[in-house]
Amino acid sequence: MRIHKDVRTCRQHLSTLRHQATKTCFPFGSGPLVVIAAVAAILSLVTLSGCAGLTSAAGGGGQPGNPGAGVLSPNSMTVSFGNVSVGNSSTQSVSIINTGTASVNVSQASISGSAFSVAGGNASFTIPVGQTSTMQVQFAPKAAGSASGTLSMVSDASNSPLAISLSGMGTQATLGANPSSVNFGNVSVGGSSSVTVTLTNSGSSNATISAASASGTGFSISGLSANQVINAGQSATFSATFAPTGAGATTGSISITSDAPGSPTTIALSGTGTQAQISATPSSVSFGNVTTGTNNSQTITLRNAGNATLTFSQVTVSGTGFSITGLSTSTTISAGGNMTFNAIFAPTSSGAVTGTIQLATNGVPAQLTINLSGTGVAPTLSLSANPSSLSFGNVTVNTSTSLTTTLTNNGNANVTISGLSATGAGFSASGVSNGTILTPNQSATLTVTFAPTVTGSVTGASVTVTSDATNSPTTVALSGAGTPTHSATLSWTASTTSTVASYNVYRAASSGGYTNPLNSSPVTATGYTDTTVQAGQTYFFVVTAVDQSGAESTDSNEVQTTVPTP
Repeated sequence: MRIHKDVRTCRQHLSTLRHQATKTCFPFGSGPLVVIAAVAAILSLVTLSGCAGLTSAAGGGGQPGNPGAGVLSPNSMTVSFGNVSVGNSSTQSVSIINTGTASVNVSQASISGSAFSVAGGNASFTIPVGQTSTMQVQFAPKAAGSASGTLSMVSDASNSPLAISLSGMGTQATLGANPSSVNFGNVSVGGSSSVTVTLTNSGSSNATISAASASGTGFSISGLSANQVINAGQSATFSATFAPTGAGATTGSISITSDAPGSPTTIALSGTGTQAQISATPSSVSFGNVTTGTNNSQTITLRNAGNATLTFSQVTVSGTGFSITGLSTSTTISAGGNMTFNAIFAPTSSGAVTGTIQLATNGVPAQLTINLSGTGVAPTLSLSANPSSLSFGNVTVNTSTSLTTTLTNNGNANVTISGLSATGAGFSASGVSNGTILTPNQSATLTVTFAPTVTGSVTGASVTVTSDATNSPTTVALSGAGTPTHSATLSWTASTTSTVASYNVYRAASSGGYTNPLNSSPVTATGYTDTTVQAGQTYFFVVTAVDQSGAESTDSNEVQTTVPTP
């Protein structure tokens, strides 16, 4: 190929070609028609290519006198890959046709744009005239958004370098969960609680879920499966469920694996299993022997050691004579709390009896049984007095002495006292009144007083206690004697001192052992009677004079006396 730089030179070549063509064509008898056709073709080339595309009529690699040119024509000057997910790739074929008149040698094929690359074909190759060469171009976006590039081919073609525009859109899924964490709060053991979770794909490409699972005791999910696709801008919902198997706080998580960035999507889970726990103290009750017609009550404590309120759906008592008070199906026990109720045994006949208290609750155990037992016995009523006799000995007339005896119910049933009386002069009883009830083994104190008004012994006296005991009446024998009243009468000679206003009398059990005066007020007379002396006792007496200023004289002479018996 030869390139001519101006039209004048081209015209010179045209003239030469015209002459050669005329000479060549005449021998074939074609005449000017051949010349005209050749010249017309050459003029057309000059007009289109400015002489740069002139080739020799016979071809021959573009050497002077034999010009020729190759032209590369792609199937499209632009290649659009459309939307391709980040992490994936798309490949398109780019076909290059040699529409020229000579082979084209491609020396370099390169691509600009980080997301584009040549996936197939050689970087240097030859395209014969009229032939097509195909290259594989790949678009592999690394981020969401539009991408552009250029496929450049450097060759010896007349239109080198050839530039083909490349474009594509990187799309990407963005998967988010709402709520991003789930706290189920308190859930009763044996029950369950569910929360709806929404997965939203806010990205520009579809998201495909490859796996979804829940970890943690009691946690599970439903409504979400592997290979589920969430389209761009769309959402999907599923259920997270907590069904605790025991009391206490529990944590877990949901893991959702997908082709979205940041996979797996994790949702934190938490919840507390709540459960009441019931126990009874005592766990069984034995009432022992209980007299028919009476009852015995025992206190039972129920405790809730769980972390939920304890409720009762059923409270049942079985067994003849057994009952309860203070507990019903409306009773509740707060977590960690306790309450008491009474179990009662009121036998109606003799013999051993068993029964139960059955409690149905929302706790553990769901059914609590408290065993009951007791024995009904026939009533025995017996009242005794200890001591059964009281001896008062000698008691000074017009004074009194008291002794006590203990009344005890020795039976197995209550004894009711209905009467109390005393016989014998000077005796009386107190401390127990009509209507007094003594339970089995209970005692009461009976007080008996002897206050004789005459001298002499009292015999045949007693206190009678009337009751509903089988051995009623209960009798306490009494004895005592009234003795005369003794006194010591003193007299003395009046003091001759004019300042003496009164006298004090002193008594002692031994000589000289005087302390306080007997008289509570001044004695102005010259005599004094001591009525507090006791029979058979020896006493010593002295008298002192007291003047108007309160000064007291020395003791008088001492007098000794012994009180006779009786």
